[in-house]
Amino acid sequence: MGHTKERIKDSITAERVAIFFGLLSTCLIVALVIVVVHRDNLWLQLEEAKRMLDVLEEYIQSHLLTTVYDRKQ
Repeated sequence: MGHTKERIKDSITAERVAIFFGLLSTCLIVALVIVVVHRDNLWLQLEEAKRMLDVLEEYIQSHLLTTVYDRKQ
């Protein structure tokens, strides 16, 4: 047991720890960029959907007003 612990201590060097944290930080930065880009894409899709709903609402309202106007005549 003590020999295994010594071997692990010998294999953990400053260089390996630095490489590990470098790779970890790179992975976290890439993940953050992906999340931000995806979120911005969702905001753009949401804005486009809102515009489409506004157009649909205007069409429905104009169609209803035309129908009500035609019925009165």
